[in-house]
Amino acid sequence: MKKLFFLIAIVLLCSCNNDDKNNSSQTQLKGKWSLRNISGGINAMSLPKPEQQITIEFGDNILKTYNNETLTNTQTFSYQTKKSIFGGTKKMIAVQNNLIANDIPKLQSFEIKGDKLYLKDECYDCYTYEYARINSAEF
Repeated sequence: MKKLFFLIAIVLLCSCNNDDKNNSSQTQLKGKWSLRNISGGINAMSLPKPEQQITIEFGDNILKTYNNETLTNTQTFSYQTKKSIFGGTKKMIAVQNNLIANDIPKLQSFEIKGDKLYLKDECYDCYTYEYARINSAEF
C-alpha cells in the first residue's frame, strides 16, 4: 500500500507544470523600462544611446512606447514559450500590432537580470535592446 501511495505521489509531482515560473516572469516584466543600449546587426556593433529618452511600459498585454515621456505607440502582445533561434526554449513576447509578414507577429525573447531587461529580436542579424527598470518613485 505504501508503494502505491508513493507511486501516485511521484506521478502527481511529475505532472505539475511550471506556470508559476512563467507568471513570475510576466509579473517581473510589468512596469516601465528605459532604453540604455542597442547592439547587434550585421556588424554586431553597439549603437549609442538615442538622444531622446525612449521608454517602454508593459501592462496586461499592452505595450506602450514613449519618446521623451510622450506616448508614441500602443501595441498588444502575448507571452509565449518557443524554440529560439539562439538555442533552447525561451520566454518571448509576440507583438501583435507589429507584424513582420502574413500576419506573423514580431517575436522577441526576453530575459530579466536584476533591474535590467534584455529584449532580443528573434531573427538573424537583428538587435538586442537593453533596458533599465524605472522605479515608480521617479515619476
